[in-house]
Amino acid sequence: MKELTATGRTVDEAVQSGLKQLGLQEAGVEIHVIDEGKKGFFGIFGSQPAVVKLQEKMDPIKEASQYLENVIAQMGIDAKVTKEAETKKIIFHLESDKMALLIGKRGQTLNALETLTQLVLNRYSEHYMQVVVDAEGYRAKRKEALTHLALKLADQAKRQKKDIHLEPMPSSERKVIHDTLSSYAKGIETYSTGEGHNRHLVISYKQ
Repeated sequence: MKELTATGRTVDEAVQSGLKQLGLQEAGVEIHVIDEGKKGFFGIFGSQPAVVKLQEKMDPIKEASQYLENVIAQMGIDAKVTKEAETKKIIFHLESDKMALLIGKRGQTLNALETLTQLVLNRYSEHYMQVVVDAEGYRAKRKEALTHLALKLADQAKRQKKDIHLEPMPSSERKVIHDTLSSYAKGIETYSTGEGHNRHLVISYKQ
């Protein structure tokens, strides 16, 4: 993060001087006025310069992207990270010759990377933003698999007239199952239970 202290005859002159030295636009910095300065007699005698401190604003997407790249590098994996911005959502796409390691069993590694990256992005963002970390279209494939699983287990719950507890999964995956079964049929309800990493979805049969 770039920052410096600049001076000028006025606050505005000091700010413009600092922006020129940093090579940044005013919208990209935070400005702290240390001293508004003093003109002095006849604009000369006893005058004091205005002093400002300029700090480059954090770019939340840039910080999150760099964090994700650093974590993957520390895993010993060479990967390319590209990003796609949507309204209140940032999608990071990963490309690597070690995709299996990045995805992990049932997407566990990918989910962990997604959770950590979202924490970093929202630490710097003024508004909450959702983060999706995807690799070779895994998210779409996983959604399709969860949709089929939801319908299969709902049929089983209805046939056996009992509740079915699924394995723990992130909220985004629980939502896929919930949305799939929200209009399934009368007698089937879904809800989440458990805390933290043990939170899971229940497909419940109701007579």
